[in-house]
Amino acid sequence: MPTADEYQRAGLYDPAVDATNGRIELLDWLSDLGFTIPEMQQASAAAALSAMAGDRRLVPGERMSRADAIPRSGLSPEDFDAYSTAFGFVPIQGAPDGEIGYTAAEVGSLSAVSLLASMFSPDEARSLVRVMGSSLARIGEAAVSLFLADIESPHVLSGAKEIHLAQSVYDAVGLLDGLAAHLDPVLRRLVLQAVERTRRTSIDLTERFQYRYAVGFVDLVGFTAMSSHMDARELSAFMGRFEGEAHDVATSAGARVVKLIGDEVMFVATDAADACRAAIALMDAFNGEYVGVAPRGGMAYGSVVLRGGDYYGSVVNLASRLVDEAVPLELLVTDELASAAVDCDF
Repeated sequence: MPTADEYQRAGLYDPAVDATNGRIELLDWLSDLGFTIPEMQQASAAAALSAMAGDRRLVPGERMSRADAIPRSGLSPEDFDAYSTAFGFVPIQGAPDGEIGYTAAEVGSLSAVSLLASMFSPDEARSLVRVMGSSLARIGEAAVSLFLADIESPHVLSGAKEIHLAQSVYDAVGLLDGLAAHLDPVLRRLVLQAVERTRRTSIDLTERFQYRYAVGFVDLVGFTAMSSHMDARELSAFMGRFEGEAHDVATSAGARVVKLIGDEVMFVATDAADACRAAIALMDAFNGEYVGVAPRGGMAYGSVVLRGGDYYGSVVNLASRLVDEAVPLELLVTDELASAAVDCDF
């Protein structure tokens, strides 16, 4: 193991600054994990010394060049590049200069998704991979933001030692180990739920592009003005509650949240009455959250086009226009939705 003098000569340790911040403990711990002084210097130059162990655990393995990765994938250069772009791969630390840098495991993933092209057209297969990539990217962003807000920020503010933060990063990354296998049953269930939704909403026996759904929007009037007076922590906390409650309330009512657009939630339901219950529950949930902020909603019912987990068409556009026309605490619906929601009063 290197000595304190060796760390000091390498520019990794300054006794006048680092005597009490745990730097020596951090460097020794990294050395025990197999990191060399040149690797530590590189990480230190990138202000990532405390994160380097977690980074390696997160994406282990040598970073290959594109030229080395393509033969191992069994894909044509065109397909290799297309799936890489669809997943959203960009250069990462440790990649060869000018390269994205692929690990053997990632090359295996690219090869696996290429099997989709044996069932679907190449364009549609790539479209599905883009949905996978964007969905997984959101999971990644959410996990990182949660760690930064709940673990790293309190650590930095408390003035705790670097070693403790480095170990927290390393342990947090460990939570991902084996997670994919545990998510497999969840994915299978969600696919089945999507299948069952399309069965309930099919318009005829041959059409497979349009389906009959109730589409709704609920947004918060006055939130934009109020949010301008929030600090970053307050805004993050509010949006966390908004997103979480929107998902839970809509799901409990039998609807599905499609996406959040700022302070607006879009949801769909196969049953118009369920959509009404979801909209009312959403408006009740967000009414009175803040002074000067009130919900309003708009809903329509009819044929929509399904694409990439989202919904399109004139019915969606109409529901979006209705929410813009509604006054605070008002829920506007089309005649078609009112006729279909036989268990609801208007």
